[in-house]
Amino acid sequence: MPSQLRTPSFELPKTDSDRRFLETDYPSEWAEAYRPGGFHPVNLGDSFKDGQYRVIRKLGYGSFSTVWLAKDHLNARYVALKVMKARASLKPEPVLSIIKRIKDHSDDSMAKHILIYRDIFQHQGPNGTHLCLVSEPMGPTAASLAEELIPFENRTYDRTIRYPKYMARIILKHTLIGLAFLHKNDIVHADLQPGNILPATSEIDALCEDDLKQDQSGQDHYPKPLTLQRIDGLEDIWAPRRLYLDQSLLRYTPIDSRMLWKISDFGSAFLTQTPPKAVVTPDALRAPELILGGVVNSSIDIWSFGCLVYEFLTGDTLFCVPKLGPNEEESGDDDHLLQMNDILGPLPEAWLKHKWPRANQYFGPNRERLDPNAGQNAGYQQEPYIDEPLELLFEKNKPENMDGTEASVITSLIRGILQYDPSQRPSAAKLLEHPWFQD
Repeated sequence: MPSQLRTPSFELPKTDSDRRFLETDYPSEWAEAYRPGGFHPVNLGDSFKDGQYRVIRKLGYGSFSTVWLAKDHLNARYVALKVMKARASLKPEPVLSIIKRIKDHSDDSMAKHILIYRDIFQHQGPNGTHLCLVSEPMGPTAASLAEELIPFENRTYDRTIRYPKYMARIILKHTLIGLAFLHKNDIVHADLQPGNILPATSEIDALCEDDLKQDQSGQDHYPKPLTLQRIDGLEDIWAPRRLYLDQSLLRYTPIDSRMLWKISDFGSAFLTQTPPKAVVTPDALRAPELILGGVVNSSIDIWSFGCLVYEFLTGDTLFCVPKLGPNEEESGDDDHLLQMNDILGPLPEAWLKHKWPRANQYFGPNRERLDPNAGQNAGYQQEPYIDEPLELLFEKNKPENMDGTEASVITSLIRGILQYDPSQRPSAAKLLEHPWFQD
């Protein structure tokens, strides 16, 4: 009975003995994240905002939210309903001010490349109060669409997954337009990544609900929903009855030149005049000033965009930032800076002397590369690993239908974007004038 249950703590379990649920490899959010401060337990058929929105399908999830397709009964349309974790909803004022600013300028033609929220409300549940954001339904994110385009039976772990060149160009150009809109209105996104770039769907409001509701049959590579089971056998009131597989709206997303891509998720965004003390950007997409300190402004988005040019055209990330060992933050930062040095060219001397306190572990007096592990073990001898420069990396991984001339244009474009000095990076508006985006 619920009265026998002990309320879970806010903290995620650190050991097996702290877990409530049987372990599973079901491809969904972690069941243990359903706890006070965490996800709201959503079940298919649940209603929100006094019955206006009724959930019919799961679209996705992230670190801080789950996203659902819902029927908007008041306006007779389908919407995407994003339900934030309670802890992520505690101080909504900053993100709400960003959303309001975007909406106030939504008559700008460039705003069509920004996901604009139609409704915002709060929902009370067993895990706290959750901020809910309502938008138009979107297709699979740029992080997943490339793989979804491959027939299921042809997907393998060792296969390089990249977008067709024409599609990569569309995604990048539309992202630039969205960035130009944000920066024009003094908004820094700060979390520009493939998971926050989405394509619009075709018109689906005329479709019947049976066409769009969650497929629970267990067929067509969709596993059936997983019934959650507590280890102690009791009924849980903080988690949903079942976990559902994400089912994107790929079938209703144009996969051709009609695609319309939009930037979403403004949870890390800030106004240029009021940067936060800490900026949350995916490690591999961080500008160097986010590692070493310095003025933070819209140029951090431009750096991330430069990394995405490489990623969307090659199917691989430009930088890989593993976090290993007891000092994983420091080792990850160091590895990232070393990759910049190797791939893009020598880091500024002033950084090595004044901003990077551990630089002397990796560079000798004449800037020769050192192995920081040398001398720790008797007989240990190994040359420090050095990444290949940008041009060689891109040549190895570029699309098959890209010739050498175009490859040189792309690497020149990336180098022009990934300037160590933020003031030297081009604006989004300036990048839109680049010939490669005009074709």
